[in-house]
Amino acid sequence: MKAVPTRKLQREIRAILDRVEKGESLEITRRGRPVARLVPARPVRAEAWPDLDARVRKVLGPRHITPPPSQQVVADRGDR
Repeated sequence: MKAVPTRKLQREIRAILDRVEKGESLEITRRGRPVARLVPARPVRAEAWPDLDARVRKVLGPRHITPPPSQQVVADRGDR
C-alpha cells in the first residue's frame, strides 16, 4: 500500500481519487504517520435490488388498479 502525504492529497485529490477508482489502495499520512486509508468502494450490483413489479405480478397476478391511485387521491381530497 502506497503512502500519500496529506499535502499531496490536498493538491492532487482528483488524480488520487482516479487511482483509487482504478483499484489502488492508498494510505494517507500526516507527518509520516498513517491516519487513514483510501480503498475502492465495492460496486453496487443492479441485481442486488429486487424486481418489485415482478414480485407483485407473481403474487397478485395481472391486475390493473382503476382508477389510478393518483386520480383516486385527487377525488378523495375533493380538488375536482
